[in-house]
Amino acid sequence: MEDFEKRLLELGRELSFNQQKEADAVKEYTVQLSMIMQVINELPTEYEEWREPLEKLAAATEEKISDELNHERSLLEEYVNLTGIKIAEE
Repeated sequence: MEDFEKRLLELGRELSFNQQKEADAVKEYTVQLSMIMQVINELPTEYEEWREPLEKLAAATEEKISDELNHERSLLEEYVNLTGIKIAEE
């Protein structure tokens, strides 16, 4: 039984690792979104035709952030369910 419990914790560690990767992706996509918004806000009038493609890119990036947050939450729930370690309630 001890080996099985060890394997569960190893699997939990992997879930936690993957959750962190999702969080890292959120950070990077947030930087990307900030850059896109800066370009939109500083868009010269002679490049106005770029506004729509940039706004679409911003929306797509927001969707990616939303997806990553969903994956992160799912991995956290899976970790809690697998290990039985509950999130502290303050």
